[in-house]
Amino acid sequence: MPGKHRPARLAAPPMKAMRKEMATTDSSACGNQGLSLRRRGLILGAAARAPLPLGSLLAALPAFAHHGWPGFDTAQLVYIAGTVSSNGVWGNPHSLFDVVIDGNLPAHTPELAIPKELQDPEDSVRVKAARAYKGPHNELEIIIAPPAWSGRWGLGRALKIGERFQAVGYINRSDDSLFRPVVFWYGSDAVPVNQVLGNTLPVRAPLPR
Repeated sequence: MPGKHRPARLAAPPMKAMRKEMATTDSSACGNQGLSLRRRGLILGAAARAPLPLGSLLAALPAFAHHGWPGFDTAQLVYIAGTVSSNGVWGNPHSLFDVVIDGNLPAHTPELAIPKELQDPEDSVRVKAARAYKGPHNELEIIIAPPAWSGRWGLGRALKIGERFQAVGYINRSDDSLFRPVVFWYGSDAVPVNQVLGNTLPVRAPLPR
């Protein structure tokens, strides 16, 4: 008698592919297109207001935790600069694209305009003091707020391959190729775009020495 046939195990999709699949999720699927950028204390409140069952939103919490500020090393702001190297995915709950990092970065953030949301001296001094990226990757995946939020803050379109990109933000704790800005500057004119809710940095960590 032939043995039982066991279905082949499917390989887990790469983390990068999973992130981009999540980014294409329509805002109606999570009930709140700004949900992924809200502080942890607001997630359950959004769930209570959402038309979907609570369980559907709770199932998405690990992804929110991975992409939310607590999932990043907020003890150290990092400055990066380079050029956009992929068409990316522009949607909810995040937009994602790749940036090839310049070979020679300045020691810290150069002289750039600070958006109004981060002009409190306690925040702007930390943005300006961010040390240059010294990690192992020559290309980083950038995760930013969805178009509804980034559009309010100054980016009303998708970035183009080859376009100049600078940012100050954090490296992900579990994936050091993933970078999330608190502010970025795009184009040859270095247009500033805020990326934080509440007009303050997620964490005001000690200044680098």
